[in-house]
Amino acid sequence: MRVVIGWLIVGVMIAATACASTPPPAPPGVDVSGTWVGVWWAFEGEGGAGELRGIFRQDGTNLYGNFEIKGRTINRTFVSGVVTGNEVHLGAPAQGVLVVNGDEMTGSVQGIVEAKVTLRRQP
Repeated sequence: MRVVIGWLIVGVMIAATACASTPPPAPPGVDVSGTWVGVWWAFEGEGGAGELRGIFRQDGTNLYGNFEIKGRTINRTFVSGVVTGNEVHLGAPAQGVLVVNGDEMTGSVQGIVEAKVTLRRQP
């Protein structure tokens, strides 16, 4: 009888754990919608540096927009990600994390090589 009760308790614990939901992500503490301008630099591979302009639209925690990346050439690409707290987590097409502090964003983005990024919000 004790064995049956023990297995019953284990089964209830497993079921309760499986039904437990994960907490929702932290709500965004910042709104990064708008135009951001700054610089990027990389030291891996051939290295390089240049100007960077991001135009973002934030809908709740979701982020959409585009980057214009100037270096030896000018490249334009879409951007998507998630804003959690004061962090922008980029997911496509390149991954990275940018930390927002007032009107400045800093962090790194992993494209072909890792690039450091600093952006300032434009009025």
